[in-house]
Amino acid sequence: MAGKWHVPYAVLFLTNSCNLCCSYCFASRTGLDSMSLKTGRKTIDWLYENTKGFHEDPLIVSFFGGEPLLRFSLLRQLVEYSKQHEDRYGKKMIFSVTTNGTLLNTAMLDFFEEHNISVLFSIDGDKATNDRFRLYKDGSSPFETICNNALRLLERFPNVAARMTVTKENIPALASNIRFLNEELGFRFISPCTALEQIDDHESWKAFDRQCRDAAVYVTEKAIVNDYVHLHFLDNGIEQITSNHEVDVACGAGKTFVGVDVEGNIYPCHRFVSYTGSDRMKFRLGSVYDGIDPVKTLPFRRYDRRHILGCYTRCEECPAENFCAGGCIALHQEINGLFTMPLLQQQKLMNIWHSICLETIEWFKQADRYDFLMEQITMKPKSFMPLND
Repeated sequence: MAGKWHVPYAVLFLTNSCNLCCSYCFASRTGLDSMSLKTGRKTIDWLYENTKGFHEDPLIVSFFGGEPLLRFSLLRQLVEYSKQHEDRYGKKMIFSVTTNGTLLNTAMLDFFEEHNISVLFSIDGDKATNDRFRLYKDGSSPFETICNNALRLLERFPNVAARMTVTKENIPALASNIRFLNEELGFRFISPCTALEQIDDHESWKAFDRQCRDAAVYVTEKAIVNDYVHLHFLDNGIEQITSNHEVDVACGAGKTFVGVDVEGNIYPCHRFVSYTGSDRMKFRLGSVYDGIDPVKTLPFRRYDRRHILGCYTRCEECPAENFCAGGCIALHQEINGLFTMPLLQQQKLMNIWHSICLETIEWFKQADRYDFLMEQITMKPKSFMPLND
């Protein structure tokens, strides 16, 4: 088993630097280093060599940071370098980038279009919400620039997804922010990502439940007029329920994808890259220069729902048993010190989303719009695809 490990997907930290200073950003802990061209090329080489003789095609690289567009010249060089390998290995490599949107320009958009690079756009909602956490380092607001660039981006790439960070403080505006992103900016694909560790009281969870239900109602309102707003938790949850697919893992960390830091060190995912001190080195699997120790990958490759220690209850006692596979293992490791022990909040989150997905399915059936729903949830950009294959 150890000798057969390979991975087709890597998240590359082009830089740990950023032109914003978002207060909740986990990536900000990793320092101010940037990746060299040598290390970037070596990472491309490693991905091709690591999957040589295996069927995965295409390979996937996600550019991450910090703000990866601070190193757009490196991004461009790595994409162009990868093209030199396609014929040799008989595989393609596709790319995505996660950006705060402040640095986008025409040259970047042209390059993204030429090379079919998908974009995940980080924005939390309206000006009040965005400015609460996402400011320039001098304290000024990037909101006008972000909105202008979002409109330019969506004009050329209408299926770009917006990534919202949902914190305890902005829960009360969750549904209205989804409306803002859709109606004012034109995002059709929206991914609310919950800062789970912050939601630690009953009233916040009640508010979160109400807001997610309001967001689902908004989806049904749009569906009445043959429009559809894709919410990540709804689309993937409904698809999972209707296909009767039981997920074994919440994501492919250490199984089908890894994180690569600016020095070329390999970790189970990009969240593990943010660790500091002894914990960070504990989860280092190897490097793109020296290869990887397959034995170190075994705890992650073997991990599945059978190894989850449970949240409030054991998994078999949970209504969302077949809907949840434990959640983010890096977050569990960071908070609980054990990646097999989910946060207590995980069960709250999954039960809320599971219930809403079931109710939404029933609404579409009662409204005789179920076929429309099934058509829509299959129309997802790469940034919406689950990573638990």
